Amino acid sequence: MGKEQNYLKKQFYNYSFVLLLSLTVIILFAMITLYRAQYLQNIEVQAQLSLNVQSQLDGSLKEMDKIINGLLFNKSFVRSMKETNSSAEYIDYNNQMMENFISLDAPLFSTYRIIAFNDKAYYTLTKTGESSDYIKEACRSYPWKQQLLAADGKKVILPPHPDDFDGTREQVYSVARTVSDGKSHFGFVEVQNLYSNLEQICRLNQASGSVVLYSPEGDVLYPALSGEKQAVLFQTVYKGIMDGEKDAGSLRLSGQQISYTASDYSGWITVVYCPAASFIPYGFNLILLTLAVYVLMAVLALFLIRRTATKMAAPLMELDHAISQITLENMTFQPHISTSISEINNITASFQKMLLHLQEAIARSVQSQTGEARANFLALQAQMNPHTLYNTLSMIESVSYMHGDREVSALCVSLSQMLRYISDYSKREYTIQDELSHLEQYANLVRKRYEGKLNISVHADSPLLSATIPKLTIQPLVENAVKHSFATRTAFLSVCVELSRTEDGWQLYVYDSGPGFTQSALAQIDAQFKDCDKSLASRQDVINTRIGGLGLTNIYLRCRILYGDRFQMQVENRESGGGCIHITVREEKSL
Repeated sequence: MGKEQNYLKKQFYNYSFVLLLSLTVIILFAMITLYRAQYLQNIEVQAQLSLNVQSQLDGSLKEMDKIINGLLFNKSFVRSMKETNSSAEYIDYNNQMMENFISLDAPLFSTYRIIAFNDKAYYTLTKTGESSDYIKEACRSYPWKQQLLAADGKKVILPPHPDDFDGTREQVYSVARTVSDGKSHFGFVEVQNLYSNLEQICRLNQASGSVVLYSPEGDVLYPALSGEKQAVLFQTVYKGIMDGEKDAGSLRLSGQQISYTASDYSGWITVVYCPAASFIPYGFNLILLTLAVYVLMAVLALFLIRRTATKMAAPLMELDHAISQITLENMTFQPHISTSISEINNITASFQKMLLHLQEAIARSVQSQTGEARANFLALQAQMNPHTLYNTLSMIESVSYMHGDREVSALCVSLSQMLRYISDYSKREYTIQDELSHLEQYANLVRKRYEGKLNISVHADSPLLSATIPKLTIQPLVENAVKHSFATRTAFLSVCVELSRTEDGWQLYVYDSGPGFTQSALAQIDAQFKDCDKSLASRQDVINTRIGGLGLTNIYLRCRILYGDRFQMQVENRESGGGCIHITVREEKSL
């Protein structure tokens, strides 16, 4: 007993160790997955911030360019610029003159200065006032002329620079174009915005990182840094972006996590960067603390498991010894095990109940052997009856054929095939094609009986022929229609069978031109269907349910057992006359 007890303790310990090891692997995997998910989420947030800043910058530049395009499409403005270009003396115009050229819906609220000029005149609209002489001189020495002329009417985005038309040299950024008639250039238009507006856009959500704005040439547009720091940023950030050869992306350089977006409109590159270590807000200290707590709990769990295993070993070994004493010849042995562990006491009680049930089952098995032998004999005898009937029908068919009575011979063949189908249980499942073949044999027989008074037609979608259906479903429905209709002295009967697909399954219609159902018959059928549903819902023995023959209730019950709630059957009268049986079956949804 001591060796067995030690063995049980060892098994408990081994299984516990395996369990804790598995939990450790799972927890470590979950922590790594969580770490990676949080890291990727922060990268996505950083990339979205870069995209948002770039979108606002593009929006600001597009507003400024919209003002320029409004002027260029103003024929009066273009004509005025062309005329003044050939003027003999320098002309200056006030703000009111410029306002006459600008449409009322132009986004002026965010602009600092709008100026159009050539060598002979200028138009200006600005939020500050400057002397006319200063502006004239600025127009003559405008440093961007050659760049604008080279652009040939296309927009030129001027990076942050001192305002050439203001003596205070306020920092601005601009959008500019040449004024032309398609043949020659005779002026320039520039729309400015204050650098402070650029700073306001780039300072959005600074808690998520720092923003650096680059020109397509790699110059730092924001923030205004010293030359030394510009060079460092260019080497560590801009070069890495160019090596990526992408318009947007994320990379890691020198301990910095970087997300960048290059604008298709301006060519400016928005960079958001922050220390990579800050991407996990709680850091590795939390991870180490979690691991320490887990190790402590694992050690404590191992101690408790080992103590429990020692406590459980003795009663379990007693139960094992008691079970080994049970044989088929000795079912009366009752183990008596007492322990403070309720689970083991429950196992012992369950084992005693099992012995009692096993004794009763053996007794019932012995009593049923005689009845089983008799049932087997009757089953073998029942198999002989259809065989004898088939042979008799075959003999009648052969005699009829030899005497030239082909009609009787054909009827014998149809009847024989019907009986073979009815008594055949070699297959577990039957298809709609099987049912329609059986219906065809029945139709051959019944058309002969009601010759000239009965028409049976079938319309079925080909894909439905392979669908599963309970045996003896369609033909009994047609048989009921024929039997009840001609019982009322119907002169001519038409029975139609239609099978078609629905959105979620298929449906079956069997309708006739007979007198239809009485209200009492419909009420009785409905009550029988409800009784079947109650029996199935309460798990009663449906075999004992009075369903009678192969009628509607029989078909309803078998279909409900096969299809469950996916099956519906409606019995009603048609507005045009006659009865109708409508069956719908929804296809089983795949998981």
